[in-house]
This record gives sequence, structure tokens and C-alpha cells, in this order.
Amino acid sequence: MTTQNTRLTGTPRSIAIIGAGLAGAGAALALTRAGYRVDLYSDRTRDALLHDVPATGTAILFGASRTPDAAIIDDPYANLPGAHFAASAAGLAGEDGVASFPARYTYEAQSVDARLRADDRLGAFLNLADTTGSRFIVGAVAPADLDTIAADHDLTLIATGKGGLGDAFATDDDRTPYTEAQRYLLTVTASGLPADHLFADRPGIPGVNNALLSLHEEGEVFGGPYLHKDRADQADTWVLLAWAKPGTATEEAFRSATDAASALKVLQDLHHRAFPDLADDLDRLRVIESDPHSWLKGAVTPRVRRPVGYTDGGQLLAALGDTAVAVDPIAGQGAQLGDFQVAALVDGLVAADQAGTPWDADLLTALFEKHWAEHAAAGVAVTSLFLGDPLYTEVAGAFFGNAGTDPAYATALFNLFSEPGPALTLRTAADVDTLAARFTEVPA
Repeated sequence: MTTQNTRLTGTPRSIAIIGAGLAGAGAALALTRAGYRVDLYSDRTRDALLHDVPATGTAILFGASRTPDAAIIDDPYANLPGAHFAASAAGLAGEDGVASFPARYTYEAQSVDARLRADDRLGAFLNLADTTGSRFIVGAVAPADLDTIAADHDLTLIATGKGGLGDAFATDDDRTPYTEAQRYLLTVTASGLPADHLFADRPGIPGVNNALLSLHEEGEVFGGPYLHKDRADQADTWVLLAWAKPGTATEEAFRSATDAASALKVLQDLHHRAFPDLADDLDRLRVIESDPHSWLKGAVTPRVRRPVGYTDGGQLLAALGDTAVAVDPIAGQGAQLGDFQVAALVDGLVAADQAGTPWDADLLTALFEKHWAEHAAAGVAVTSLFLGDPLYTEVAGAFFGNAGTDPAYATALFNLFSEPGPALTLRTAADVDTLAARFTEVPA
């Protein structure tokens, strides 16, 4: 990577990015390295972004998305043992107990605190700021401020997440799968189990770090090794991310959590009820005292927004990251889609400059449509599959019904996290059989 784009001549074009989360900070870094002058706006200081807010997602990168991530920033976590897992020990709770099966991936997933990922991007951006004219500007940006900001820059990107300034962009009803949240979420990060822990009563794959996926009548739970910002050198932290179906006792229990300790207790109690095979192990987890923000509860209403919007004064805006496509985190697509969109946006803007194409609504729409066709549509579809959408009832039954006896089905199922494209066309058990046939040689 270089800090100058010698193909650009004259004064570097200027870009404003509102929001310094994963997508915003990543775009600021990549665009500065591409030769542009970037003003990155944040309502919090760098220290506050790292220490005073919860991680709003797990930011797990499942295989394929690690390629665009590496185009944004060199991987600082590659050799940290607590940041990766390459298999899952899955379980389904039923009347006869928990039916379990192991699933080896065709890739290595990377599981890192979203606050740490964003801070690494922000730090790299700040290291370039003095020599490039880019700036990190701390202060709240209101809708009324956007006219001035957009008028002063050649392009303004909104990366404020699922809320924030997203109202500047109309909802794309044809691409938005639901009008309300499909799950209530509770997540906590805790320490006390080594990343390579094998659960005695849940079959895993020896020799690699294993995550957990557990399904019960009222929801789902994911657990996995997780590189927490305060314990990066310990390799003993786990994230528990749980979903409750609306109107259930599990949702009521999730809503009762008031801090990290109570959130962890709720999830430990859930395992004693639904997944006793894991309960004793997870009882060893303890809250991370240095981080009171290591937990989060709430609900995500999935939404796909139009890629361009306008300020009250008619200035052009473009949506980025969760502002453009917000998905329930059940299939881990949020951070991945952000990486794909950022990397492609940088390439598209540079190519437009080379060709003399204006940075207008047509270009920004075309770039988003390419992102939608190549990645986002599949990310939305696979999220619906894991949410139990009726469209995928036969598909889910075929996956889970066969995974316990044929490892190809298990590998094919978990490969959807990394390569979600098949979710666009999977509709029948026969479709699942065809997909699983591609994974008959389970990787070593």
C-alpha cells in the first residue's frame, strides 16, 4: 500500500466520512492511501470509541471477507491464537436432549473485537493525516450540518450505522426482507476458557479452535473464541451472542439483563435449561472487569437503503456499511459486507478518476448495484436462512437433518457464512444435496 496515488494530478479530491466505526474508519484509511484528502467525523474521541462504548457487533470475518479486509489494512491479528477458529461444534436441543455434530470449515474465521478493529484503522489513518492533509474531526454532526459539509467536499459518505443519519436515505422496500426485528439480541464477552477449549459433551475438531452454534425452540446461541481489546495476549476470551424469538420467555430473560454480570448469568442459565452439555464449561466464564461495556442487548430491524440521498439543500450523500445494508447479526454478514463495500468503493472511485467519470449519483448507484449483485444480496439471503425464514424451511431441514451423519452437509452449511451466494437459489432439499456434494472431501 502507498500513501500517494501518482495517477491523480493536481489538488487531491476531498471526501467527508461521517462515522468512525469499522466501515467509516476503514474507508478513511483506504481512501487516504489512494491519494484523497479525507475528513473523518466522529461524535467521540478515539479513546472514547475504544473504551466508552460497547462493541455493536462481533466483527467476525468468515474466510472470503478477509481478502477485502487485507486490502484496507494489513492484518495485525494473523498470529494471535485467540483470534481464530476453523470449526464449529453444533447442537440442536430437542425432546431427546441435544443432538450434536462437528463441522470443519474450508477457511479460518477471524474473531476480533469490533472496537479494536476500528481503532487499528483509525490509528493507521491518523498516522497518515499529517502528511496528507486528512483530518479526524470530533464533534456531533446533525442533519442540518450536512449541507455545509457536503458543499465543502467532492463526496460525502454516511457511515453512522443502523441509526444516526441514515434517514437521509430512503428504504428500498423491494430488498428489505422484514419490516420489524426478527430476534431480540443479548451478547456478552467473558474470559476464563482457553481459545482451544474442547467441550467434553459437544463433538469438536481437535487441533483447531472450535466455535459453538446451538439452536433451541426459542432461539439460537453462538459462542466462540474472541480477541477482546483488553485481553489480546491472553487467548482466553469468548463471545456469547444469543438470539431470542419475539414473545418468548427467552426474550423476557434477555430484556432483564442490566449489566455484563447479569447478561452472562442469563446466558449461563439458558445453557443449563437448553444446552446442559455446555453448561458446566460456560459456568467457568467471568466478566471482564476492565470493560463495563462488554455486553449489549437490543434488536435489529433489517433494512436495505437506497445508496444515495440528499441533504435538505440538495447536496449528494452516499450510504456506507450498515447505513446502506443493515442485517441481523445471526449470520455474521455485517462486518463482511462493510469490508467488501469499502474495498470496491475505493477501486471504483479511483477508476472513475482515471476515466474522467464524475462522482455523481449515477456512479455511486452503479457501484452499490455491483456490491449488491456480488455480495449484499447473498448476505441478506443467508441471514434470512439462519433466521428460519419460511422460504428456507426445507433447506434448513435438509442441512441439519443430514449434518449429523454426513460431514459434507455440515461443512456446506458453515461455508455459507463465508460464501453466502448459494443462499440466493437454495430452495429444496435437492438443492442442498447438490451443494453438499461439493464438500465431500472435508478439508484437513
